[in-house]
Amino acid sequence: MGSEIKHLIKGDEFNQEEIHSLLTLAMAMKKDKNLHAKALAGQHIALIFEKPSLRTRFSFGAAINHLGAHVIESVSQTRKSESPKDMIRVIQGYCSAMMIRTFDNCVLEEMKSYARIPIINGLTDLFHPCQSLADLMTLKEVYGGFKNLNIAYIGDGNNVLHSLMIMATKVGINVHYCCPKSHGPKKEVLALVENKHLLKEFTQPAAAVKNCQAVYTDVWTSMGFATRDENIFKDFQVNEDLMAYASENAVFMHCMPMERGKEVSVDLPDALCSVIFQQSENRMHVQKALLLTLLTHDRVNI
Repeated sequence: MGSEIKHLIKGDEFNQEEIHSLLTLAMAMKKDKNLHAKALAGQHIALIFEKPSLRTRFSFGAAINHLGAHVIESVSQTRKSESPKDMIRVIQGYCSAMMIRTFDNCVLEEMKSYARIPIINGLTDLFHPCQSLADLMTLKEVYGGFKNLNIAYIGDGNNVLHSLMIMATKVGINVHYCCPKSHGPKKEVLALVENKHLLKEFTQPAAAVKNCQAVYTDVWTSMGFATRDENIFKDFQVNEDLMAYASENAVFMHCMPMERGKEVSVDLPDALCSVIFQQSENRMHVQKALLLTLLTHDRVNI
């Protein structure tokens, strides 16, 4: 990938070939727990949490430890006293890479202008690219590849949908999305999607999931957002009845945390069609591959 600094902020930083290579590496490392173990020994990775976390915190911590690097973690509102440009210039004096989970995506964009180390978006209000990598890995494990694959996203047009649209279409997946009026994806994000012909908007969830091999949803009110009238979303619950309209043996996906009985029915997450815990485990594996790829610069031999 060359010697220039590469980041993962929106999801559009990686092309199709690079995504495939990263997923292949992640799957190989999942299969062989000793593959590339301690490859980043002696390095320090910063984890900055301005939003609470379970999966991001544990998956990155486990990934970093497996690769032999050391975690330096901050759980605080650091930016109340530090500007983004000062933060990154301080942190890169100590660390080889930084993951940040925060609110405003502009913080990462400002940091990037001053960065000499890779910046990884652990989640912002606008994007969640690490989750999309885990989603793609899960789909590849389930279906063996992405050819003729259709995924439907039902619910709030949030950061998860944004990164999914960008990254899934890069590898040839058709993305159907169905959101309540005024709660769809942002126009500036739609502009980042290269293969727009693979996107299709629907007004009815049942029509959106038809012929889809995966049905995806997320919470109706994302972390840090003001409480909204969730009656707007009442017809957008993913449940057993909706799954019946999807392709036979379609899988149910959710990035978690979830609110059972709201965006998803109470029992569907535990059904045989659910791959949500496979998704959460795969966060660790794709992040191992991501860190290794970003910090070794050249393509890693599997």
